[in-house]
Amino acid sequence: MSDRASVSFESVLDSPSINEINKLSPYAIQLAERWVRDWPGKTRELVASGKFISALKQRAEVDSLREWRQRIRAVRTTPKSDLPPGPEADSGPPSP
Repeated sequence: MSDRASVSFESVLDSPSINEINKLSPYAIQLAERWVRDWPGKTRELVASGKFISALKQRAEVDSLREWRQRIRAVRTTPKSDLPPGPEADSGPPSP
């Protein structure tokens, strides 16, 4: 088995892909790094087929949406007495 830690962006991705990735969100960049490190062969296939950037963007969006939904569920299941005051409560000046 090969040492996956030694795989670099440059050894798997072409320059246009690297430039495009660097324009994305920090999470998408981390995701690309993980794909390159953990699945270099599959990543090369996606790059060769021209589907790498679109697959990366889609996965980053799906993961972000999943995380957002988990946060919403957590807030909905938290009793109101345990929630910090919302912006409405803090919108006025402080009491003297």
